[in-house]
Parts: sequence; structure tokens; C-alpha cells
Amino acid sequence: MKNFRKIALPVAILLMGAGSAYATTAFKSSKVVDQLGYRFDPSAPVGERCVITEKMCTETPGDVCSYSDASGTQNLFQNIDGTSCGNQLFEIQ
Repeated sequence: MKNFRKIALPVAILLMGAGSAYATTAFKSSKVVDQLGYRFDPSAPVGERCVITEKMCTETPGDVCSYSDASGTQNLFQNIDGTSCGNQLFEIQ
């Protein structure tokens, strides 16, 4: 019985530590940041065609994030380097 305790306790502590490290890493990598969506305006001057909106969107796939204003309904995108609209954004679930 004493030998079992001498072996089992360190093994249990080691396994709990490894499990905690894995859970922390998995949690950190699963974070998705919500962000403001940008609409593409082809009539704007070059370099200013990606126009910010007040609508929050996410990168997690789902329904396409869209924005409605006086000119109609547009799909929203990420802003890439301040000059162009890139990846499609999705509605926050």
C-alpha cells in the first residue's frame, strides 16, 4: 500500500499538470475577436474604397454579415492594410 502511494501520487500530480497545460493552450487558441465590418464602395477614391461601418461581425463562419444604409444592403469584410476590403465577415451568433 505504501509503495502504491509513493508511485500514484506523483503520477496523479503529473497528469493533472499536463491536463491543465493542455486546457489552457486550447482555450487561448480558440478565442475569436469580434471586429467592425467594412463595406466596399467602388465610387470612392482609390485607397479609400473600404469604408468602416458601426456593425460588429466575426470571422466564425455562419450567416454573412451585412449592413444596410441609404444606398442599399452590402456584405461586410475585413479591412486589409487600410486600402482594400479582404476576407468575408459573418454575423455574430
